[in-house]
Parts: sequence; C-alpha cells; structure tokens
Amino acid sequence: MNEHSRRSFIGFAGTAAAAVYGGTQLLSGGVSKASAAEASLITPGSGPLRTGPSSPQVSKLTPFMDPLQIPPTLKPKTIGTNEINIVAKRVRLHSQLPPTPMWTYEGCYPGPTIEVQRGQRVRIAWRNALTGTSPVKGVFVQPSGPPPGLAATNAPGAEGAPARRELVELTPWTSVHVHGGSQHAVYDGLPESGITPGDVQLSEYTNESPAAHLFYHDHAMPITAVNVAAGLVGNYIVRDAGEERLGLPSGAYEIPLMLSDINFDTDSKGLINGRILIKRVQLSPATPGAIPAAVGTTGPFTMVNGVVWPHLQVEARAYRFRMVNASLTRAYALAVLDEKTGKTLRHVIRVIGTDGGLLGAARTLDEMLTINPGERVDIVIDFAGFPNRRLRLVNTDPSVPAGKAAPDVNIPFPDVMQFRVGAARGSDPAYRLPKKLSDFKRISAADVPKNAVERFVMLAFDATGMPKMSELVDADPDTKPGTGIIQIALPGGTRTFRVTAQSFEETTNFFGASGSWEKWHFLNVDQANRQIVHPMHIHVMNFQLIERRALDPGGLDTDLGGTTKPIELGASRLIAASESGWKDVVGVPVNEMVTIAGRFDDKTGRYVYHCHILDHEDEGMMRPLVLMPPAVLTVQNMMMKMMNGGSAEPPAGHGMGSMPMNGKGSG
Repeated sequence: MNEHSRRSFIGFAGTAAAAVYGGTQLLSGGVSKASAAEASLITPGSGPLRTGPSSPQVSKLTPFMDPLQIPPTLKPKTIGTNEINIVAKRVRLHSQLPPTPMWTYEGCYPGPTIEVQRGQRVRIAWRNALTGTSPVKGVFVQPSGPPPGLAATNAPGAEGAPARRELVELTPWTSVHVHGGSQHAVYDGLPESGITPGDVQLSEYTNESPAAHLFYHDHAMPITAVNVAAGLVGNYIVRDAGEERLGLPSGAYEIPLMLSDINFDTDSKGLINGRILIKRVQLSPATPGAIPAAVGTTGPFTMVNGVVWPHLQVEARAYRFRMVNASLTRAYALAVLDEKTGKTLRHVIRVIGTDGGLLGAARTLDEMLTINPGERVDIVIDFAGFPNRRLRLVNTDPSVPAGKAAPDVNIPFPDVMQFRVGAARGSDPAYRLPKKLSDFKRISAADVPKNAVERFVMLAFDATGMPKMSELVDADPDTKPGTGIIQIALPGGTRTFRVTAQSFEETTNFFGASGSWEKWHFLNVDQANRQIVHPMHIHVMNFQLIERRALDPGGLDTDLGGTTKPIELGASRLIAASESGWKDVVGVPVNEMVTIAGRFDDKTGRYVYHCHILDHEDEGMMRPLVLMPPAVLTVQNMMMKMMNGGSAEPPAGHGMGSMPMNGKGSG
C-alpha cells in the first residue's frame, strides 16, 4: 500500500445516573480471586439507569433532557489480580434515542473510574470478551461548505455513502493503555500487541506518580480511533494523602467530565437510529485497496460522560470537575454562559491542575478554557454566586459570539452541558481554595540539566497534501540543501538536520535512558497555514512547556522534502493556565515551535510517542521510543557507533542511540 494513500489530515476542528452497568461482575477473579473482604466495591453513580425499551426515533435531539451520569468507581484490590471484562453492550446515549450498540469496559460507557492510591501496585487482567464485528459504521463523504468541506460532517446520517467494508468486517482486537501512567513497556498497551476474543492482557501498574487524573483507552493500531469511538475509554484517578488534606471539593462535589463528540446514522426516513457513525470527508479519489486521504473524525453532537448534552443539578457551592477530552479529533474552547442574559461569565473557572497533577496555586481564567484530545484539566467552579440560575458550558470560536453556532468551522451545535444551580445556602461560609496546592514549580530552559538529550520532531505536509511526523537528527553543518535536509535558525545558531523516519514501520531511531531528562522541540510547519493543532503525547514522561515560538514556514519546500533556507523563529507566544503544569500532551499549533522538557520515568522497554488525534495516530503519526537503563544505553550507543564505522551519525535508514546536546555519549 502506498504510504501516502493511507494517511489523513484534519481541517478546522472547532478551535477549538450510574453509567449503564450490567452483565459482568467487576473483579470477578478470573485470573486470581481474593476474599470478599479484600474485594473492592463499585460505587454506583447518580441518576437513573439509562436502559429500557427503545425510544421513538427523531431527526433532531433536544439539549439538556438527560441528567449527567457519573461512571461507577472501581477500587482495585492490591492482593491478587483484578479482572475487567471488555464486553459488547447497548447503552442509551440520549433519551430520545434507542440504545446504541457499543464495546465497553464492564458494560459501562465511559468505563468504570479506576481509583488507586499513590504507590499502590495493582494487577489488572483486561479480558477481551467481545464477539462479532465492530458496532461502528464508517463512511467517506464528499466535502461541502468552505474548504476543507467540513460542513458535510455537521449533520447525522451517511448521506447515502456506502459503509466502509473494512469496518463492516472488523473483528475485535484490543490493547489497553493507561494514559499518563508509569508502567513498564510490557504493561503499557503496546499498539502492535493487541489481543483477540478469549485472551487476556495482564498489566501491572505501580501508580508512582503524584495524585493526578489519568485515563485508560484502547491503543490497538491501526484501529485505535474506531475502538475508542466504539466506547473503549474510562477515567483513572491516582490519589494521595497530601491532596486529601487540602479540603478540595470531594465526594458528590468532585465530578469527572469526559468530553467527546459523536455522530449517529439515520434510517431511510432520516430519523436517527442511534448507531455510532464515523463520517469522514474524503479529500481525494481512493486508490484501489487503500484508505483515501480524509479529514479526521468529528461529530456534531457533544457528549459528557456518555450523555449527549446533559444537565447537572448543582448546589450553590464549589465543585471540582476532573475534565478530559476523549474526542478522536476535536479540540474544545470552553466558556460558561448565563442562560438568562446570554453573556459569558468571566473568572468563574479556576484551574488547579493539569495532566500530571496539581499546580502550585490556582489560576483564574479570564478567557476560554482550551482542551485538546488527550489533555486533562482539573478545575473548580463555585456556583455560590449564581443561585437559582441556569448556566451553560459551550464550545466557542472567535468567529462568532460564545454560544452561537459556527458551522463553517465545524461547530454546528455549541452546547456541551447545562448546570442547574439550586437555592442560596444561607449562612454557609464562602469557599476559599488553599493558597498553596502543591510543591509544584515552573521550570525554565536554565533548569534543564546541561547533558539532557535534545530531540527535534517536525510536523508538516508532504507533496501529496498529507501530514507527516518527521524525526530529525543532526547532520554535518556543511551538508547542502536537498531531499530530507532541514535547517532551523535557532538562538544558538543555525542547525542542520536529516529526516530519518516518517512512519511507525521505519527503523527505530530514538533510544533514551530511563530516569533521564530530555528536551524536545515540536515544529508544526505549513505554508498553507492550515489551522491544525497536533496534540503530541509522549509515553512515560511528564514534562513542562518551556517555550512557544512562532515560526516562518517559508524555507520549507514540500516538493523537495527539505528546506531551501533555514526555518526562522519568531516571537514567543503565551503558555495558557490550563497547560502551565506537568503535562503528557501538548498542543502544537500551525507554524509554531513548542519546546518541552521533562524526565522519563524509571521504566524501560519499547514505548511510543504520537499525535493524539487518533486518526493521525492510526495513519502514521506515531513512532517508537526505546528506554533502557543508562548503563545499557551506553553499550547500545557504542554498538551503533561500531556498526556505523566509528561515526556517531548512522547512514540513512539506520537507527542510532540518542546523543545529548553536548555531543558526548548519553550513558
């Protein structure tokens, strides 16, 4: 298959009751059973079970009809092995729809929220108990509306397009990844090591990270997007004693909010039938036997915790919301509106944490809250000042007033969810967040160890119009411009790089030392200025954003596959409050260089880093990353130098051990 023919890109994605639980008992002990006293409890969520007979089908869905559902909580036991079954289930996603066929963890969508204590070592056997073929229907449709034609995705239904045969025949193959977790590679949910029905993925999680909101999802390539769309995703919360002493809103006042967008198929009368539809805009004719170039998957409807446009009854007090964007492609730019006045409420969202845990102190947002696929944001909203009012959380775009539809930029329906605030609470004291939340400290480039390995990854479109993720390694400074040669004008002088890999299947180039610091630069270069933010995720590394810099893409020649003059850097750009803490996903906007720095966990094996737009991940924007103990990496680097005839730079197409910024061995 031609490499270019199977890749996709996105256009504008819109800048930005218990869950149904049945069939199988959690922690049923298929691998190792503990006593009843040792078994953990499943804490039911609030609200009615969304089961029962099918509802009359409709052509439109009504917002805020259904209460927000809270997934049940699973507290795994430490002794023995906990079993979680991956099963097919019908789940009602809106009361006007019939139950939707889905693939789920233990019959829940989202899956049960797994809750552990920091340092608690647990083993989970993920049992693939699925049958049949994927419940998701996929189609390619023609563009409509402004380029790249995303208006075609703004309504339900396949528009007469035939179902994608490869998805009709897709049988279950699963690999569970705890995103943000610290686990050895054999337990990380390797993308190429999925299991089939009847088999078990046995994983051990040491949960060594500070208290944080992680999540788990399927990671089987090349069908991660399809499996996650089918329902294979859930929250994973790490707690510790220090966080619990802070007095943050807890219990019924701490609520996970999993955001995702969705589309549904329709019947011959145009009525929504509840079946999940992956509807992608096709950008070029298909080559026989190949997936055509297509825009990444977005849907017109927004779900929170598996409910389309839910409402939440809240008291006039402070709530903590643990938010994660589980969408395949869509980024959200969120604002809170007063329904009565239609005005945006400023300063109501206070950010207290990011992907990797709590900030040092809360930061109040003056503007919208942006969250890319794979990112988490920990926020507090105090409803005490809004008694007996209804507020709306909406997805916004600068082209229209907040709360208004923006179909030209793929936001046909801005609503996300509604808050229904109760009566004032009388003499209750006002809630005040602690001045100090944690010992978190911001780091700068000067704080990064001098011998930290430095890596460069370029995100750019090739001559066919498809996005590629290119690993860059240092080349001889005297190398002339040519195919695969990239020059970047950096503050310390112009550096010359050679492209070494652009797909998952190519030779592994990035080898690193477990426990070591690294500094990565992601460059999103596009002369056409397509407004694509690539959310880049590195496994088993928490990092901080060091800098965002504008860049001039004029030096990149896509036909050449290299630069004709160095890529120039421009002014620094803002690091938002919602990304100012420890992270494992960073958004890389068009024509920007993002620099991050962090330390790998003390874990080893073959991991990956990738774009968290799941269609991009499946279609090539993912690369392997091997971590070794430092002494082993020393031997690896010496071996590679020997095989390359004494040169630290390997011949084209050959892997190499990573070289630190000072040019000395990284062991």
